[in-house]
Amino acid sequence: YMKYRNRQPREQVGGGSSASQDQKWPEYMEQAFCRALVRYRPMGRKKLAENDHKSRGRNELMADFIQEMTGEKRTRKQVSSHIQVLKVMVKHD
Repeated sequence: YMKYRNRQPREQVGGGSSASQDQKWPEYMEQAFCRALVRYRPMGRKKLAENDHKSRGRNELMADFIQEMTGEKRTRKQVSSHIQVLKVMVKHD
C-alpha cells in the first residue's frame, strides 16, 4: 500500500500546482476512502438502503460517504477502479 501511495504524484517545488490538484486520490480523500472500506464491507450483488431508502451497491455507498466526508464527488466507477488498483497492491497481505 505504501508503495502505491509513494507512486502518486506529489507537489513540485516551484511548479505552482498543489499536490491535491495533481493527485486523483489525495491523502484526505484516501483517508475517507479507507473509512468507507471499513464501513461498507464487501456484499456481492446485494443492495443496501440507507437514509433516503434508495437501494445502492457498495461502491455507490462508498462514493456517497466520500462526498459527505470531503465535499468532493467520486463516482461509483472511480471507487471501483480504485479498489481494483489497491487489490493488486495488497493481494499478498
